[in-house]
Amino acid sequence: MKENERYDYVVVGGGSAGCVVAGLLAERSSARILLLEAGPEDKGLFIRMPAGFPEIVGKLIWPYQSDAEPNMRNRAMAIPQGRVLGGGSSVNGQLYVRGHAQDYDDWETEYGCTGWGYRDVLPYFIKSESNQSLHNPYHGVSGHLKVSDSGYRHPLSYAMVKAGQELGYPYVNDFNGASQQGMGFYQTTTYRGQRCSTSVAYLAAVRHQSNIEVLTGVMVERLLLDQDRATGVEFTDAGGKRRQVQARLEIVLCAGAIGTPKLLMLSGIGPAEHLREVGIKPRVDSPWVGQRLQDHLHFSVIASLRDPISLLGQDKGLKALANGLEWLLFKRGVCASNLLECGGFFATGDDDRPDVQLMGLAASDNVDDKGKQTQSQHALSLKLAHLRPRARGEVRLRDSHPHSLPQISLNYLATPEDVAAQVRAVRLGLQLFQAPTLAALIDQVLLPTPNLNSDVQLAAFVREHGKTEYHPTGTCCMGADPTTSVVDLQLRLRGVTGVRIADASVFPCIPAGNTNAPTIMVAERAVDMILATFEEQKHA
Repeated sequence: MKENERYDYVVVGGGSAGCVVAGLLAERSSARILLLEAGPEDKGLFIRMPAGFPEIVGKLIWPYQSDAEPNMRNRAMAIPQGRVLGGGSSVNGQLYVRGHAQDYDDWETEYGCTGWGYRDVLPYFIKSESNQSLHNPYHGVSGHLKVSDSGYRHPLSYAMVKAGQELGYPYVNDFNGASQQGMGFYQTTTYRGQRCSTSVAYLAAVRHQSNIEVLTGVMVERLLLDQDRATGVEFTDAGGKRRQVQARLEIVLCAGAIGTPKLLMLSGIGPAEHLREVGIKPRVDSPWVGQRLQDHLHFSVIASLRDPISLLGQDKGLKALANGLEWLLFKRGVCASNLLECGGFFATGDDDRPDVQLMGLAASDNVDDKGKQTQSQHALSLKLAHLRPRARGEVRLRDSHPHSLPQISLNYLATPEDVAAQVRAVRLGLQLFQAPTLAALIDQVLLPTPNLNSDVQLAAFVREHGKTEYHPTGTCCMGADPTTSVVDLQLRLRGVTGVRIADASVFPCIPAGNTNAPTIMVAERAVDMILATFEEQKHA
């Protein structure tokens, strides 16, 4: 690549969204595309192995950390995000969850995002998907993203699902179908026993083409602006050299809900007063950049087991060798599991929509929010998250240096409603422990400790043990009103032409579930919008 080389499209961020955008643009057009990713190539055994993600969660990531959270006992909380080709889709637990249909209808009716209701986004979920087992009007079979049943199911996962049924919750075969509430097994972004990241699904097949170039290990530092138009980007390459490239048509930002607002603010696009505070000259006063951050807070209720039947020890010694060989040779067995095999969605409040998600783990959830191992005994964990937080946080710059990590306020549990919902989630988990099937297996409840019974005590438990579910969204929200949104309904950046944002930062409100599938949906739709604009300009 030459200095100041011109491309038609420059895509910033090679994560869940960026690989989709770059791959589809290369596949569906003759345009020249440059994809820039800060992390390395997605190589390595533990990336491809579904059960390998705990080994990489603390490594191939941006080590983002919040400021002291006032409602979480002033804890500075880790918010790791994927920093590797494929981004979060290369390091996550691979759950394929879209959220509730009403979430997207709310985007339209409550947040003014006309054309983004469920009837509008469902075709893009279907279009993106190649489902290996579900064939009905809610699913696709010819998309890029492979979606499968988990390659392994632990006996404890079956026990957790049965416990839900014993409490009266229905068995759900498809959390992305007609009804979300109930217990069942998650589908995953895997194929034939291996992870199917967006790098694998969208990018791998086109990287040999002459119209796409992928650079890894580069740090994009700012957008290049010519008055009110973005003309290119400046970045530091893997060798530490600062370079510039030009974008003839568009720059597409896919750096995520933390990285994208950070880059905008470094470029002088954001809240003007804040930019001046950190020594950056405002180019566009966009007060909502970095605001309205939402994330799912989750915690685990954990119980020890009477018998040594959990996953503990399966990654050690001869067992690890046997499991590894089974996966390497046949792509099956424990290593083909995404570990979070089962779960459910539950309506615990006044709304009939689920507001709590459960993810079952056939082991102790023995990693704290700093990535440290905390327990080592046979146990099972119910990972619970409140899905509809009302509080909003923010992302701000720490200073004007591009390599500085931003200041982040998650603002967890800032409303009484959020606190009450988390307490209801704790009680749900404890009820499941008391269901006959699980009660017969459990020795004792470890977390929360048995002496915690009141709402105040259980809220304190969440404040001490809660951590991110890795779902930051909303910091460059879309909307029809230019005074309350960062991008318009075509995902075009307000105040600057030539820039589109196509990642989870544009969500007007966080969906009730995992965010990888919705991010892919937005990226798929963004490509249609980009190519439609190209055709309009060509025939103008």
